[in-house]
Amino acid sequence: MDNLPAISTTVLNAINMDNIANFKIILLSIVLEALPFVLISVLVSAILNNFVTEDMIRRLIPKNKLFSIVPASLLGILFPVCDCGMVPIVRRLVMKGVPLHAAVSFMLAAPIINPVVTAATAFAFRTNGDMVVYRLATTFFVACLAGWLTSVFFRGNELKANAAIHHHACGCCDHHAEDNAIAAFTFSEKLVRTVHDASNEFFEMGKYLLMGAMLGALAQIVLPRALLLSVGRDPLASVGVMMLFAFVISVCSAADAFIAASFSTSFSPGSLIAFMVFGPMIDFKNTLMLLHAFRARFILWLSVVVALLCGAAAYLINLL
Repeated sequence: MDNLPAISTTVLNAINMDNIANFKIILLSIVLEALPFVLISVLVSAILNNFVTEDMIRRLIPKNKLFSIVPASLLGILFPVCDCGMVPIVRRLVMKGVPLHAAVSFMLAAPIINPVVTAATAFAFRTNGDMVVYRLATTFFVACLAGWLTSVFFRGNELKANAAIHHHACGCCDHHAEDNAIAAFTFSEKLVRTVHDASNEFFEMGKYLLMGAMLGALAQIVLPRALLLSVGRDPLASVGVMMLFAFVISVCSAADAFIAASFSTSFSPGSLIAFMVFGPMIDFKNTLMLLHAFRARFILWLSVVVALLCGAAAYLINLL
């Protein structure tokens, strides 16, 4: 009997050591698998920033409302921009005359419907190819419907007053100057700027990836398996939990599939889709940037609409 405290301490230490070891394994596996795709994503984003102007994107979006939403939702195939850099681009596009509904569809879909994120999702769920189809189809559905609803409920550009006044006063001269400055750089100067921008964006995105991977690994170690299964297998509760998780951690769209895949044994497929679709569209960091550029009522409306559409689509996937 005298040895019981010592035995209990030894067992607890062993359990703690096992938890620490499992935490390290899960964390490293998520980060190492995601890193190549994050590197590709920031490099592509930097190339687009230095070699492609907003005018080029604007010319590809038709003026007709019905015919602009679908191409705008698929524009990420040509311009695979990470969600971290979407808000400044969309703000500039709207100030240059791109209809708000087309800009919204582009902003919601481009971070997901693009070759880099598609490849990352396929690699993360290499044993379940349906997840790639579900993610792309859900994104397309949400982006198109949200864009159409935007055209119904909002007639103006919904930019904040200071942005609208600036646009009216100078005709967006600063953005024309920016485009002209990009065109004036030599090819070697653009390459140097590309490397510089990619490096900055990699370290900016890396902290979100690391934070998301740590929270994901910690949740699987700390939370009881029975609790994870009870919540994760509920067709409705699991969707809400993963959408909230996606909003809080604000991880890059090139890496979120690996975090979602780490929950594949305990959470429903629909909830994982909700995590991978809602997060790149509306998360904490993007909301702050959106509030800086657009009116609060529009951002609140858009957030609610996207949440409802993502939640409904994810719930239907769980019922399949």
